[in-house]
Amino acid sequence: MRWQRTLVASFVATGAQAGINSLIADGLSRGYHGVERRMEEMTEANLKARGYLEARQEEAILPGKSNTPLNADGSLNMEQWDALANKACQEALSGMKVATNPSGACVCYNLPLLNNQTGAFEADLRLFQLSEPTGDFERIPQESIQVELSYNGASVSQVKQQPAGPLRTRQDNGGNLRMLQSYLFKGQVDKDKMTGKVTRAQLEALVMPIVTLKAIDGTGKEAKTIVSTNEAAFVAGEFANDEIRTNLTMAQLAVDKMIEGLNNGTVAFVLPGVQIMIFPIGLIITSIWLTLGLTAYGFGTYERYNFREAHKRRIAVAQKAGVARI
Repeated sequence: MRWQRTLVASFVATGAQAGINSLIADGLSRGYHGVERRMEEMTEANLKARGYLEARQEEAILPGKSNTPLNADGSLNMEQWDALANKACQEALSGMKVATNPSGACVCYNLPLLNNQTGAFEADLRLFQLSEPTGDFERIPQESIQVELSYNGASVSQVKQQPAGPLRTRQDNGGNLRMLQSYLFKGQVDKDKMTGKVTRAQLEALVMPIVTLKAIDGTGKEAKTIVSTNEAAFVAGEFANDEIRTNLTMAQLAVDKMIEGLNNGTVAFVLPGVQIMIFPIGLIITSIWLTLGLTAYGFGTYERYNFREAHKRRIAVAQKAGVARI
């Protein structure tokens, strides 16, 4: 590899001749894979000695643009955070009419704090009533519902729970959804998930939970349902202002750029369907079969025409011969 050759040259320039000699000897005795392995070990040792490896690891996860309100000592300002999170959740859920689960509830999940290096985080989960309960949850009081979180690569412990007042209507007088319960969790991403170069998108997937609502009805039967977190997740705090550029996002950005170019006249409008943009292999094959079919059909028609004309001539000759004998 090019970077490996560059590092070998740097070793020679800095006087690491002994290491290179041992590398060559190892390559002669063990083959190419031994050389590559030794080269990687020497590269890592050289980077550590120069202080580059730590800098590269610190840049593995870049901090996002969090809008979490903090105190002067860096701790979470709970009063401002509560107002921020509640407003963001209300805006995210305002367009929904019916819940996607029988409990009639929906959740708003956010991370007020996240350490990009250690994987420690705080999670805020708010439970709102979006529609009337149905099925097994129809006669269960909302204050009896318990929330469970499960992660694929992280673990949490509950810090506190703040139950809201009893639900009387779907919305209060201000047109906002009534919050049923509010939870605050402390969590930690698994250490084995934090090794190597972890991106913000991967870290977001690790701290995205599966939310389960459980309750016991009057007959002692357990009601259980999974609530989708895609309805309102990361609308405040960490990841709220991050732009995770997936393939769909990149395609949408390309479309937006093209439309902007058409509007300001920098890109000429091309009418779709009037130009062949790729080599027309299918058109060529279809044209060949069409030509062969028309040729066969035309040749058959021509032969039938000649046969009909010859038949007419034979009949005419036979009729004339019969008249002459009479």
